[in-house]
This record gives sequence, structure tokens and C-alpha cells, in this order.
Amino acid sequence: MTQKELSSRFPESCRIGNLILLISPEEFYKLEGITIEGSRMFLMVCSGRLNMTLNNRPYEIGANSYFDIMETTARIERASQDIRGWCLLVSFEFASESLKNLRPGPLHYSLEHPHIRIWHFAEPEITRLEHQLNLLHETLADTTHYYRRELASVYFKSFSLELGNCMLTHQESDSNIPPYVSKRDFITLNFMTLVSKHFAEEHHIEFYANALCISTKHLTRVIKEMVGKTPHAVICDELTLQAMALLEDDRLPIGQIAEMLHFSDQGAFCKFFKKQKRISPMAYRRQDKMNID
Repeated sequence: MTQKELSSRFPESCRIGNLILLISPEEFYKLEGITIEGSRMFLMVCSGRLNMTLNNRPYEIGANSYFDIMETTARIERASQDIRGWCLLVSFEFASESLKNLRPGPLHYSLEHPHIRIWHFAEPEITRLEHQLNLLHETLADTTHYYRRELASVYFKSFSLELGNCMLTHQESDSNIPPYVSKRDFITLNFMTLVSKHFAEEHHIEFYANALCISTKHLTRVIKEMVGKTPHAVICDELTLQAMALLEDDRLPIGQIAEMLHFSDQGAFCKFFKKQKRISPMAYRRQDKMNID
């Protein structure tokens, strides 16, 4: 079940279209027995225990735990009677617009640890995270609010910043990080590092496969398995995020942005951006300016 399919099972007071869906502790029981795939999902267990299957592997998650998954197949098998959990699903569009070019938390933590990582936070940290989710919950529940989407974006960002702070606090002391790096981990980490350095000028997968001394077919298979999307999609995501950041600067002509991101011409850049965001660069710039005003 995708985010879109899951959203149809919940009232409008829990979601904004197919952009964001927040399942509160009161509704959490509805997830039991449901398989979710192809979605970005944040899940937090405040109390109780949760048995899940993630990519066909069983996990037991206790109180004060958090994890997020990107396009992983997840199924909640069983929840204890005293479960108090939150589940947040967001689309790439909503997350990227809310965070802009900001990436809270340890640099590339999800890429350095492409396997499922469960974070164990202190109770006061979980309380702060839950406070942010309650603010988001209250905003979504008020379906008549004129600035509902804008406030939801603000509270999603504040949740992400609080979460990033928790991760940064624990990254050095967490002893649950596996002490080994598999060959697939190595390929994934090095691919992501290369993309972060060269995405603006190198748009084609062949460059990255050659740099890693592997075939494009093998690189595609590994990245798809480890990250949940193709290498091409990863490169496009980076280009889109950078394009959005550059478009915020009214002093930069569209043609100059196209040149900075090494597109053949302005038309090619506009075609790419519209395919990614379903809106032209100029329309996005106007929309962003209106939101700020």
C-alpha cells in the first residue's frame, strides 16, 4: 500500500491530500496488518512494543525508539495493548519544499547506514519530538485554517530540526551501529559521496559507474536495493534540490541557473524541472516569493 492508498483510509483531518499524512496514537491501531511500500515514513514508539517486518526481516521495537525508511517495504505485524506510537508519511515534494536545501541531522546518515537503523532516544528527547508532532497534529485537524498547509510545513520542519538534534547528540555514543561495512554499503556510500560532489556537472550514471569501476547495471541494482530508487533518481533529486535553492535568488536568471547546473540550455533545464516538480522554474519562483510575502 502506497502513501496515496493509505491516505484514503484516514480522514482529511489527518492529511493534506497525498502530501502529508500523520497518524496519531489514537489512530495508530489502524496500521496493524498493513504493508506499506514506496513511501517515506517516520515512525516513533513512545511506549509499548511493536513487532514489524522491514524488507522481509523481523524487528521488535521498544519504547523511546525512532526510525525512518525510504521506499522500504514495511509491515506492522503486532502492537502491544499499551502502544503509543506516531507514524508520519510525507511526499518528496512536501519534504523538499518544507526543508528547502536544509538536511537536518548527521551528514548523509541515511546513506552511510543504508540498512534500517533504529534510534534509541532518552525519554525527554522523545517528549520534545512528540510535542512537535502534536503541533502538526493540531494544525492538520483544523481543516478550515487559511494557512493550514503553510503551518504544516513549518511544524514538519521544526520536527525535522528537533530530530536532527537528537541524531547529532547520539551519533558519537550510539554503540548499535554495525562494526562492518559490506561491499554494497561501500558502493552505496561512495556513490552518494560522488553524487554530492559532482551532481551539478555529471548527470549521467556512466560517470559514477566508471568512477567506481563497476558496470552501470550493477550500480543500478545495488543502489535500487540499498536506497530504494535508481541512481538516476538520486542524481535528479540532488539537481532538483539545488535548483530550488538557486531559484530562491531572484537575481539569478533562469538561463544562468541552467548553466550553473550544466544543462545544455535553458529549455532543457525547464523541461527537467517541470518533470520533477510539475511546475515551471519561473512559476516555482513566483510561488515561492508569494509564500514568503
